[in-house]
Amino acid sequence: MKNESVLFFIRIVQEKHSALLSSVDALLRALVGEDGNLKLVSAKAVMTAATDLLAILSGGDVPAWLGNVIVCARNFGTRQWSAGELLVNLIDVKREIESHKWKFDETSENAFDFDRTFDQCRKQSKIPDLFNEISKLLEDIRGSNEIDSISMLKALGKVSATLKKSRDGSYFALNGAWELLLGSLNNYMWNELVKLPGLGAPLEALAKGIQEVDREMSKLHKQVHDEMARTVGTEVKALSHKPLFSFVEYGRNGRLLPDAGSPKLQVLSA
Repeated sequence: MKNESVLFFIRIVQEKHSALLSSVDALLRALVGEDGNLKLVSAKAVMTAATDLLAILSGGDVPAWLGNVIVCARNFGTRQWSAGELLVNLIDVKREIESHKWKFDETSENAFDFDRTFDQCRKQSKIPDLFNEISKLLEDIRGSNEIDSISMLKALGKVSATLKKSRDGSYFALNGAWELLLGSLNNYMWNELVKLPGLGAPLEALAKGIQEVDREMSKLHKQVHDEMARTVGTEVKALSHKPLFSFVEYGRNGRLLPDAGSPKLQVLSA
């Protein structure tokens, strides 16, 4: 259901449409007569009515015939067309004016594109490159010949592949990959890997990489939150209470939610 402001606007458009059609009818009558001055005055009235209608329309709502009406009136007023040429062209345009139905749908308003906002912020962050680096470290650890557990090798490969695939992914994909990495390390990987003497340097690099991703994830989510709050606050001015956007938040110890019991990034203190 359209609101009163939209209905009021539609009434104005229809009134100006009717005024234009009346002025075109008057010009057509003048064109078949002998009064040259009346023809010019009538053409000027059509130009005024057409530009009045054009002035209240957005670019996407302007029908092609409106531009044609203006061209017809201008060409006759500047003596580029004769009365006969104007008459022929204007008759065709009049049919389009009479058959036009105005359609204004307020639901066609551009939507807030949360995914696009997140995608732009993610591309500006270091996270895609860091995901690649961590993925490579996991592959190096996997190919080190230090690990003889088939399940550990499969898990490392799965996490590494997920990070690669998700580095340029959506909000859900990025956070899912991060949660998979932290969850896998915290659950069993880290405790097993630190027991292997040949993995000291790769594991140290992995811990540093995870710390850096943790900081970047925190920055990314704050940037997305601030951008969405700014956009909505600017474009939805009529609301007395603006929407609040809650995002997954990250701190020094990994994922931190407002409530207790969130998983901590245990490897940082290992």
